[in-house]
Amino acid sequence: MEDENTLPKESTSKTNNDGNTKASEETETEVKSKKEKGKSCCSFRRCFAAICCCCMTKKGKKVENIGTADDKTSLTSQEVNDCEYITSAMGLVEYIHPYLAEADYRKTSVKLTFIFSSFIFYSLLYIFSHVFGSGTRTYNNLTKKEKVFWNLAVVRAIYGIFCTIVGIWAIFVDEELEKDVVFATTPTSYFALTVTVGFFIFECSAIIISDIIYRKFSFLLNLHHWLSLVGYSVLMIVESSHCFGTKGLILEMSTPFSAICWTVLKVGKADTLLWKANQFLLVHTFHLRSVVECFLWYITFKHWDRIWEAMPLALFIMLYTQLTLVTFVMTPYWTYKKTQQMIVPVDWNFEESNKTRMTNGAVEKKTA
Repeated sequence: MEDENTLPKESTSKTNNDGNTKASEETETEVKSKKEKGKSCCSFRRCFAAICCCCMTKKGKKVENIGTADDKTSLTSQEVNDCEYITSAMGLVEYIHPYLAEADYRKTSVKLTFIFSSFIFYSLLYIFSHVFGSGTRTYNNLTKKEKVFWNLAVVRAIYGIFCTIVGIWAIFVDEELEKDVVFATTPTSYFALTVTVGFFIFECSAIIISDIIYRKFSFLLNLHHWLSLVGYSVLMIVESSHCFGTKGLILEMSTPFSAICWTVLKVGKADTLLWKANQFLLVHTFHLRSVVECFLWYITFKHWDRIWEAMPLALFIMLYTQLTLVTFVMTPYWTYKKTQQMIVPVDWNFEESNKTRMTNGAVEKKTA
């Protein structure tokens, strides 16, 4: 009887074990099925992410690493839409207008549009300076030639502020351009360089007209501006060296202080604290120019193999001709002249028209 009673228990136990085994097998089957679905889902998400990456790469943008360290393959379409497409360039130009980060700058028509718009902007700024200045006594007491120089100083100051902002971004914030100093580009570099070409077209045109009318020729100024115009134009044509072109814009940081220097001279305030403070900053910016130029030479040394191997010959000649001239001729000369001007306030652009060096450039002497 004990055996008979025992057998059903064993049978029941086996039945339960079989049931548990079947349940566990079913559970394992479901788990495998879910894993396979998960894998296929992850595969789909990875494919979707890859497509997004390809699309953004074609637009010249870089996709930031998506996903966490725990689950790099976990990605939903919403996460793709929300992911941050980083180009350090976008962080700058999109503050002006979102279109500037999305424009196809490789199209010639787009480049020409931005260049022409830049030229028109600076031309209108020149006219605005003239109209606004006409309402002031100081401006009306200037000679015609000095009025031209005054308006050009205003335009150059605005351009100098723009270049300083872009240059600071390119040196201290951007990480994309230096990954390939020959062919790397960003929306901000394109925008900044098209604006620069437009400015130098305006500047060179104004200098030519002024030199012809007033029969005075500044060799270094013309050399600097014409080399800049040709150099940046070649840069835009061959799609190369945006790294040097954009970082080099910071060399214009002295321009706003130079414009203030000249206008303060014209109102006869060369003995004020404003003059001394501005002149101190102006001379210091020329010292910083030398630091930037050395930095550009350092980048050249650091990436020399890549530059020698890949940089287009025309751009190589233009870039290093101008960098050599700026480093060893122009900046040292202008630093000397501005230091001299800080000690003796003289407008050496119009030196021949002044009777007294200490009042050189002051409007008061003309109305006396």
